[in-house]
Amino acid sequence: MNKITILLADNSMDKLYHGLVIALGAKALGWSVKFFVTSQAVVLFTKSKKGKARLDLPFFARFFVKMQMRRLNIPDVEKLIFEAITQGVEFYVDEAGLRLVNAKREDLLDKVKLSGSISFLLEARDSDVVITL
Repeated sequence: MNKITILLADNSMDKLYHGLVIALGAKALGWSVKFFVTSQAVVLFTKSKKGKARLDLPFFARFFVKMQMRRLNIPDVEKLIFEAITQGVEFYVDEAGLRLVNAKREDLLDKVKLSGSISFLLEARDSDVVITL
């Protein structure tokens, strides 16, 4: 089985969105998918709604993007995360990033694991494809 490891090393919502689309595409092809999230983007993988969908976008930009996504019938990021988890994408959030958003391990969504740089490097070493966004 082919294996892909994705590293989101940015707070950009568009990069997260593209990473999720790639992850879901790889799962559709039967690949094993490991998705590592660092920095403030880890807030999207917590149960709390506080701070979600605010990454790197000012208010009017968030509003415009949300309206465009609705108009084009594109699912929002939270729905894509849920779909990816359901499809078996393995998500790992960076421990330092979790502290950065003032969250704890128990705040993580179900099936999202805590990791560090060593975990990412070991997965990347054994992957057929590694993508950094």
